[in-house]
Amino acid sequence: MSLPIALGVATTATPALAAAGSPSAFTALATPVRLADTRISGTLGNVPTPIAVTGIAPLPAAGTITAAVLNVTVVGPSDPGFWSVFPDGAAVPNASNINVDGTSAFYGAGLALPNLVTVPVPANGIVDVFASAGGNVVVDMLGYYSPTATATAGRFVPLPAPSRMTDTRITSNPLTLGETRDFVAPGAAGASAVALNVTTIGDAPGFWQVFPSGTSPKSSNLNTLAAGQTTANQVIVPVDPTGKFSITSQSGGQVIIDVIGTFTGAAAPASTDGLFVPLSTPTRFLDTRSSNLNPLGANKRLLGGWDVEVPVSSNAAIGRPDVAAVVMNLTVTDTFGSGYVSVTPAGSNDPASKTRSTSNINVARIDQTVANHAIVPVSSRGFDIFAQAPLHAIADVSGFYLGAPVAAPFGGPSNVDPTPAGCLGFAVSAIGTSAQGNANANIAIAQQRLLDLGFWLQNADGTFGLTTQQAVMAYQKWTGMTPASGKIDAATAQKLMSPNCRPTTSYKGDLLEVDKGKQLALFISGGKVQYTINTSTGGGYFYTAVDENNGNPITGTAITTNGTFHIYRVADDPAYHGSLGTLYRPRFIVGGIAMHGYPSVPNYPASHGCVRVTNAWMDQVWAQNLLPMGKTVVIHD
Repeated sequence: MSLPIALGVATTATPALAAAGSPSAFTALATPVRLADTRISGTLGNVPTPIAVTGIAPLPAAGTITAAVLNVTVVGPSDPGFWSVFPDGAAVPNASNINVDGTSAFYGAGLALPNLVTVPVPANGIVDVFASAGGNVVVDMLGYYSPTATATAGRFVPLPAPSRMTDTRITSNPLTLGETRDFVAPGAAGASAVALNVTTIGDAPGFWQVFPSGTSPKSSNLNTLAAGQTTANQVIVPVDPTGKFSITSQSGGQVIIDVIGTFTGAAAPASTDGLFVPLSTPTRFLDTRSSNLNPLGANKRLLGGWDVEVPVSSNAAIGRPDVAAVVMNLTVTDTFGSGYVSVTPAGSNDPASKTRSTSNINVARIDQTVANHAIVPVSSRGFDIFAQAPLHAIADVSGFYLGAPVAAPFGGPSNVDPTPAGCLGFAVSAIGTSAQGNANANIAIAQQRLLDLGFWLQNADGTFGLTTQQAVMAYQKWTGMTPASGKIDAATAQKLMSPNCRPTTSYKGDLLEVDKGKQLALFISGGKVQYTINTSTGGGYFYTAVDENNGNPITGTAITTNGTFHIYRVADDPAYHGSLGTLYRPRFIVGGIAMHGYPSVPNYPASHGCVRVTNAWMDQVWAQNLLPMGKTVVIHD
């Protein structure tokens, strides 16, 4: 399923304009402060829950801050849904921070899903958390922004583009069970804190902590739910004078660290550059599912290797050119497969390159919804989102940093749809795994694509019945997938969602082609394949039987004869008595070989020699008179 992002609906209207707040400098707390844990106080419902972000030291005093930086972890949600953090007193915004999709919800009480959140703070020092479907939440405060006209410390200095500083996969030096390791961020000497995107691949379930070296961590930043899972979260962590910080892994595994930028220390010169300007409420800048927030065009998803550039300075919520970076929550949904998503300044990458050196989100599967906080340097053209695999992207901006935009040495995106001319393009939505007996709206998408490709089934009704199983089996056979199980597994879903061309044939005119090698029956009209049907022909085995019409013994080999023939007899009889058994509404091709209905049509040759199809397909043959007397039939290996 594809989860809605914010209020259960896709954005189709322009969001209300958010007002910009006062320029502010960042102060990192020496250690995170836990503000809320509803596992102790009680689960959240679908009404906003207030949480105070000001108070007794080390928290700032009420009325002294413009925004707070929080690590928010959803724990054991009751159902799929979205979570939003926003200023108290405001309406629930058309923006979200954390999304729990159907697969994640299966973890139940074992799910711990974190994300960094930058949220504007009103004068009363309270922010609200809204959970669309309920569940528990843990909120840790990492720092805050205080208004100032100019500042030395706490100004953000973005790198020209995110830079990878560590990848233990390359050095073959993963963190071990319970290990704490020190890291030094390049260019962070003298900084007060560093902004990182941290990606982990855990060896087992467990938590990861990123914290100032020499302190005792009190909260987690990332959580591994299963061995081999890839997770990512942005982290703002204080550093020592050399730029050092530490990471602890409860269960061990690989860690990848991308540096986004630094926050100035007390020795830096005073300036306005790098001061943070919060928006009064998180504001949606991009939603590729919408008609008016998608530069690619209405409801047009990012395809594999595609980019979308999102303007920043010209957006009415900002409306000024001196923007060096933005703070956003990036969400991807309705994903077509695994891959990474990278956010960089627009124009910082060669359009011809279909890879990126850093990532913000890692997609693990089809039909996933996942979010990550992102501080993104911008150029005068804004920021760029790159997707390795097809997906929809949503960007909700909570504020921006003052300063000069970075350079944009390259031109705009070079997006080319790989769909061959005359073929079916990408699916309108993700197709999940399913099998006979399942029923949901997702199945209807797969059914309609199969019908559009000529793989016949009775109805695109969302119910996975016998004819859908047969259509999937025929599709798998035609595309060379093994085994042709008749189930929509991950590989089949991936292929079915991608561009597809209808089956073709070398034969001209109107005929039935029986391809014994593929075990398919192709109904051809005017030299084009009209329908492709799963079939089972002669199994090649030796048999002995009794003639059901006269009682005489019969022996033979189960072979479907090759050659060119013509339909010579038809019998509109649901229980036609043949020598070797009952045939459903047969149309005879040569000798006793007929196309007829049968309750079982496996993915291998199994008949005595007839061309076996489902009873439902034979009803279609009779309804459309697809095999009239004299119709040409070609049978070949």
